[in-house]
Amino acid sequence: MRPLIYIYEGDFPTGDAGFPMIKRAAELFGEENGMEVPEDLQILREEKGKPYFPDFPVHFSLSHSESMWMCMFSDTACGLDVQKMRKCSWEKIAERNFGDREARYAKLFGEEGFFQVWVRKEALAKYTGKGFFSDMPQTVDENIDPAETVETDGKKLFMREIYIADDIKCAFCSERDEEPEVRLLI
Repeated sequence: MRPLIYIYEGDFPTGDAGFPMIKRAAELFGEENGMEVPEDLQILREEKGKPYFPDFPVHFSLSHSESMWMCMFSDTACGLDVQKMRKCSWEKIAERNFGDREARYAKLFGEEGFFQVWVRKEALAKYTGKGFFSDMPQTVDENIDPAETVETDGKKLFMREIYIADDIKCAFCSERDEEPEVRLLI
């Protein structure tokens, strides 16, 4: 079953108020993959806040930035992050929160490099469900290039970026080495 990402641009509710959008995307994913989605599809949260379906065998990861909403669905665990680039103290943030190779990458490529690392780390954190500040592998390899794979908890994970627009960075993390298809959520 190929991973899918549903994307929406416009106004949308956040937090638990946004669950109907996730459920609608899950219904579309189920239809496309011949899966029956429970009418009373529930979304629960793990201890650190990662959402999941207790009664539907599909993993998902949600992200939004400003007016962009995205949700990835897969038959294996996944993580997704999208971030509109904006002015920030990226040098200080990288210094405090990035590993040495990630911080070097950000210094080499400036604000754009910072956001490339940021979305990769967020995607990995959402995959693990442990959070951004947990102990996780670096998302930049020893050649100071974005890592195509990382290993965590004994699993090899694939990391990729998805082009959305010049001022928006997006990355996903998955157990599958397969590009997800992107669909509009309507």
